Amino acid sequence: MAWLSLEFRVSGADVEVLSDALFAVGALSVDVTDADQGSHEERAIYLEPGEDILLSWGRNSVVGLFDRQAYSDHILSALASAVHPLKLPEPVEYRIDDQDWVRLTQQQFEPIQITQRLQISPSWSAVKDGSDVNIILDPGLAFGTGSHPTTQLCLEWLEHHITTGKTVIDYGCGSGILAIAAKKFGAGDVVAVDIDEDAIQSTCYNAKRNKTAVEVISAIENVNIKADIVVANILPSPLTVLAPLLAQLVKPGGQIVLSGILVDQGSDLMSLYGQWFEMGTYKVMDEWVCLQGNKLGS
Repeated sequence: MAWLSLEFRVSGADVEVLSDALFAVGALSVDVTDADQGSHEERAIYLEPGEDILLSWGRNSVVGLFDRQAYSDHILSALASAVHPLKLPEPVEYRIDDQDWVRLTQQQFEPIQITQRLQISPSWSAVKDGSDVNIILDPGLAFGTGSHPTTQLCLEWLEHHITTGKTVIDYGCGSGILAIAAKKFGAGDVVAVDIDEDAIQSTCYNAKRNKTAVEVISAIENVNIKADIVVANILPSPLTVLAPLLAQLVKPGGQIVLSGILVDQGSDLMSLYGQWFEMGTYKVMDEWVCLQGNKLGS
């Protein structure tokens, strides 16, 4: 028997009220997405931490999933009362057949060939032939599966610049993908830093799964080494605030790699980090730029 699904199109301001009401009338789950996703009206939105993506989308699709035996007439009547005085938009009703949801989800994540040498593979997928370096990484709570341009730019940089024994610090490690890749490319000591507990746990788990020795630290103040390479794939705001601290972590003559930056945000960060580094652009991918710098002094 199929599950009952009701989809509503609302503005960002009404999402929370409608979502709460759907749960109140018996929804098993509520899913909120960009209603314009995949259409010619879809547009890219780039936010800083704390900004609400729901208020940035032009229209939101709010989908409530209900038990197989639920009746839409009863639900809509109760829902209208729950959201009053908000006028309930006309929903789209459809039924969802039972499937092997685990297998269906896994099929959405295939191995990613980052470079000719490097491949990122989920644990349930067979490794493709021809890659010298393979990282096993399942999608999770922490950022960094290798699919985003900012991560790919950093992975390419690490592959081309790491030589045996170099020390590396990965600040804002997320899933640990950059730290693990650095180790697999031949780095010596590798330190992964993040303030998010999910990221700390993900990096520890993924490093162990990939049989790589990575030291995982929960605060930049606890890092007690200076590195040949510091890589930070985060966002412009924290990159700005952390600039002096990140600069101190790089040995004289060492290198820094900055990612998570839109092209039009790059010049300000280059000027800021130019106090400590000879800065330049490594590469641009889509709307994202990866910056690199060599530490000044001897």
